[in-house]
Amino acid sequence: MKKNVLLFSHQMKVGGAPTVLCEMGKILNKKYNVVVLSPSDGAMRTQFEEAGISVLISGEITDALRDMIVQEFDFAVANTTLALPVVVKLAGRMPVYWWIHEGTLAYEGRQEMKEYYQFAAKYARIFSAGHVAAENFYHFYRIKTEILEFGLSDCYVAARDNRKHDHINVICPSTVCELKGQDILVQAIKSMDAGLREKCKFVFLGELRNDNAKEYQMIETLAKEYQNVELHPLVEREKLLDLYYDMDVVVAPSREDATPATIVEGLMYHKICICSSGTGVSRYLKDGWDGFVFENANADDLRNKLEYMVRNFADLGELRERGRKVYETIYSYDIFEKNVLEKIGTV
Repeated sequence: MKKNVLLFSHQMKVGGAPTVLCEMGKILNKKYNVVVLSPSDGAMRTQFEEAGISVLISGEITDALRDMIVQEFDFAVANTTLALPVVVKLAGRMPVYWWIHEGTLAYEGRQEMKEYYQFAAKYARIFSAGHVAAENFYHFYRIKTEILEFGLSDCYVAARDNRKHDHINVICPSTVCELKGQDILVQAIKSMDAGLREKCKFVFLGELRNDNAKEYQMIETLAKEYQNVELHPLVEREKLLDLYYDMDVVVAPSREDATPATIVEGLMYHKICICSSGTGVSRYLKDGWDGFVFENANADDLRNKLEYMVRNFADLGELRERGRKVYETIYSYDIFEKNVLEKIGTV
């Protein structure tokens, strides 16, 4: 009989961490019966259910729910540092794997939680989604972790790629917040040479929340100032994957990001990818060879990369293909599947 596995996702909104957890769930679902638990519902529910993974929504891990989990499941996989309460609840009662993704800003105000993380670490096997996440977790809590880079299923269909538009289409799809650095991209766009800027169309995907009004309003203002700047709500991942076919460039201006799933998707789709040196994926990219890496939080350097890209756009075909090789060798589903099955479920 198959063992039962519980995944914990901190949310069901479309985002990098739930997306890669879903990819892990697909792999584990080949060998185990998989259920995902989340405190809130959202668009990612469809992705999990289409992968054959049942979804359980519960805002609180009560003692009764904990006892049911311990009784019904053979092991659990908790995703992101926000899963701390779940890991603590299950500590010592069942095998727990914990997958960490966060950058430095996510730890602000959590220093007093150090003892709780160190307690949880005694009872969980902890992985980090890249070296940036591992270094941050160790810096704040002095806890060493194993590296488990995520991977994504190859969704690219060459026949659907659309390069016949008038503008160079640049997309920045990410939750709007200080950490993701959209303000840096806004500054870079405003300071671009006007002639080069007019050759582009810039598409931001994000949503207005109580905690991101400043960054969101910066993009809104930019979109009102320039006709070639658009701001749209975040979309379901399937729609985003379709949208990539009409895009030429994917930008992740994050101040810190273990591994932006959007850049991995861009590499998968043979797009020109531009990311900051504060992202984990930048460690696998050689600037100007298989992508572009700008100095973290440096809007002038990002502007320079954008302008270079526009000037040399017609000659960047080989760069796109070398970027695709990074996806295939580091972030492909096959590589991820091998690593997951080697590291998780050996209980």
